[in-house]
Amino acid sequence: MVLLAAHKFSKKLEDHNSHTHHDAHHHHQSHHFSSSLQAFRSIASDSISQLPQSEILSLSWIHKFLCLLPPINDAFAKLLVDIDYPMSSWDPESVQAFLGYSMNLLDLFNSVSACLSHLGQARMSVSHGLSLLENSPSSATRHLKSIPPGSFNRSFGGDTNVEDREAKDFSGKQMVVHEAVNELMRIGFCVCGIFLSGLCSDWKPYLETRKIAGEFDGSSVFPLDSRINELMLISKIPVLKEIEEINNYVAKLIAASNAEKLDSAMELQKELHVLEKLVDDLSKEMDDFFGSVMTQRNELIDCFRLITTQPQKSVA
Repeated sequence: MVLLAAHKFSKKLEDHNSHTHHDAHHHHQSHHFSSSLQAFRSIASDSISQLPQSEILSLSWIHKFLCLLPPINDAFAKLLVDIDYPMSSWDPESVQAFLGYSMNLLDLFNSVSACLSHLGQARMSVSHGLSLLENSPSSATRHLKSIPPGSFNRSFGGDTNVEDREAKDFSGKQMVVHEAVNELMRIGFCVCGIFLSGLCSDWKPYLETRKIAGEFDGSSVFPLDSRINELMLISKIPVLKEIEEINNYVAKLIAASNAEKLDSAMELQKELHVLEKLVDDLSKEMDDFFGSVMTQRNELIDCFRLITTQPQKSVA
């Protein structure tokens, strides 16, 4: 009886130690996941906090914001390495979350590209008017008009549902990916919303992107969102600084006397060159990031095809 009691006690002790070890491992793992996610968020927040808030409605500021997207995307890739959760191991919910985010981001980029194309055509028309100014002033006047705002046609948001994203009880690696993808989405939607609102001279695109992203509270773009709310109260119609300046120069040229026209035309030509360079830089930055997101999507889709043909693994 003494030996039997000793054996039972020993067995209970082994079970207790085993459970204690498992709990300690789980706690360590959870702490590691939380630290990795926080490191990613810090990189995103620190990057965006470096943006000046004085000229948010300008192409030069938006270009600086777009240049932050690739390094933030790299930080997301590093996060996956830190938690040992490559895309080839993702669960269906994580795959769906990333595909939904990336598809909407690409749709937003397409909307921005359409507005940039419209802006480019308007710039060329003004430039053509300048070239006619000396020999055919009457013809020049037909082209020397203010750059009109672009049109906003919502074609995004179909694959993103706030309620679905927040209803699920995620944990472990799945939770980390879920939170990180939400942060990527808020950052991408924020910059595209600002860009579209400036190009269309309408706050509606920004309000729409913020709504689809599930608001920006608690994200790295929340300080920017607060500043934009202030701008909405100050200016009911958002206008990008560079476009506003060109429109002012156009008005100045039209009103100028014959003696002043040459100087006014030279000033306008200089601003048109600045705009052309900025649009080219913005388009290149967008094209490069568009390509990298497309590559990620294709890799994830290829991985998911393999996942669906293999037994599912635990992702806790």
